[in-house]
Amino acid sequence: MVFVILPTDRKLIFVMEGSVNKYSFVFQPDEAGIVLVDGLKRRLRASLAELFPDKNKGWYPSCNSKAHVTICAFEADGSKLTMAIEALQETLVYERSQYVYFDHFSSFAGGAFYIAPTVHARSYLKDRARKVVQTLSEFDLIEISDEPHISIGRHLEPEQLEIAKEQLRSVDLSFMCKGVHVRQFKPDLGQYEIIDFIQFGNQSKENSGQLAFKF
Repeated sequence: MVFVILPTDRKLIFVMEGSVNKYSFVFQPDEAGIVLVDGLKRRLRASLAELFPDKNKGWYPSCNSKAHVTICAFEADGSKLTMAIEALQETLVYERSQYVYFDHFSSFAGGAFYIAPTVHARSYLKDRARKVVQTLSEFDLIEISDEPHISIGRHLEPEQLEIAKEQLRSVDLSFMCKGVHVRQFKPDLGQYEIIDFIQFGNQSKENSGQLAFKF
């Protein structure tokens, strides 16, 4: 039995080599942002439970997931995951951290209700996400997202979506985007769990190849 060890800023994660799991790569708000989104989801769920008491206590898809901005996902064993993380570590050393702002709600066809970024934040996140997807293009990616957003609910029925729009009208969320979180799907929980964080290096390519001489 062989294990691949993935270093993180909090602990060591052991992933069994050979076993295939689903992983996603995301931008994630700080703790304040996560708490804010959790509160919005609880508020919507309480309203749905009150108005539709026969619909499983207000439950809806994505009501229990932590706030995140999806980039992409793939299925891989521990060896392939390690290769992907190492490739991102090499590429993201040249990406810069930046504050991003989410300031309004919107929706997609199909019943998705979400928090949308400002124009400037959208451009920044799309560029960083594009770099991640390009770096991981050889890994048969799935669930590639080309529109940065933080989901409040997915696959909402029309009447549920209308309630969301009525209940949730204003939002002010911001965080410093410092890198990419790697999450592993846990079938027993039906949720993802963070297993690694790949930090932006904020380095300049122009200076990376220069040699220093002492005279």
